[in-house]
Parts: sequence; structure tokens; C-alpha cells
Amino acid sequence: MKIVKTKLFDNEWLSLMSVKKEGISSGYVYSHETRCNGIIVAFMPFRKNDNVQFGYDFLLRKEVTPCWGFEPHFSSFTGGYEKDKGVEETVIMELHEEAGYQAETSELINLGESFASKSADTVYKLFAIDVTEKKQGEAKGDGSVFETLASNRWFTDVAFSNAKDPQVYVLFFRLMHHLGFDFSKV
Repeated sequence: MKIVKTKLFDNEWLSLMSVKKEGISSGYVYSHETRCNGIIVAFMPFRKNDNVQFGYDFLLRKEVTPCWGFEPHFSSFTGGYEKDKGVEETVIMELHEEAGYQAETSELINLGESFASKSADTVYKLFAIDVTEKKQGEAKGDGSVFETLASNRWFTDVAFSNAKDPQVYVLFFRLMHHLGFDFSKV
């Protein structure tokens, strides 16, 4: 059976798409982030802390995300894929802009991919980075209004469990798995 995709709307930021399998009467409508070709990077800086339950602190971003409302929420660090850079280079740029850390792409821990919603084809490229030995500089942001209002906070355990951003949890669990943490003992 043939799959037919139709663009219902398109601008520099977003496209609405309809996909339908030939022979099936109804289709499915979803969004596509045109600006970054449907690819977002999400990452979680972490540092060693032997005095807490999991042995690590986790850095989250508190920011206003207008589609969630105008109250700030804790979320993962994210950025749209920069077409003139690679995915890893985009993470390094966002890490410096939003968290104030300098790093090399070789220091990134690749945690795979995830989706955020069934109503968008956006793919999140997930990474973590150990900043235990790094000196934190100023997080200058990209100059946008919402980034100038954002702040960062270290969490020493799963106190971030009120975060509404699903990527926070995907990053945390995949990172802890990567680090060899056994959740069956919690």
C-alpha cells in the first residue's frame, strides 16, 4: 500500500502534514518543525555528588515555554538543530549559551533518540555531559526574551519529579542506565 503525505500548511517555522495510507479512508494530521527539519537536541548536564541518593546532581532549566503557559517550568536543555552545524555541535553551542559550560563533542554521552508527542514528528537527539570537573561560566543565552528570563538549578535527587517536560525523565533514566544504576534497588 502506498503512503501519501500532503502538506496542509507551511511557513519557515512549522508545517502541518497529513499522512494517509492508500485504501484507508481516514488520515492523520501532525506538525513538523520546519525551522530545524524536525530535529531538536535535548541534554542533561550532571556532576558527581557522593552525598546524595543517586551519586549525581542534575542541572535543569527553568524557563517560560509559551505553549505550556507563561509560568516558568523546569525542563531539559534544548535547542533546534542548526542546519549549518552537526547535531553534536548544536549541543555544545546550547550547553555554552544556556548553562555556561565549555565542552568538546567527544565529551558528550549519546543517549539515543525520543519523540515528544504523537501529534508531531519531532525527533529529540538526547545527550548528557559530565561537568564535574568543569568551571561554569556565564550562561548568556541567545538573546531571545524567554532565554533572558530563564535560570538553571541543580537537583540532587528526583526532586525534579514535578517537571512537566517528558524529556527530563527520558534523559534521567537513560543517563542513569548508562552510568550503571540499578533501579531495582530503589
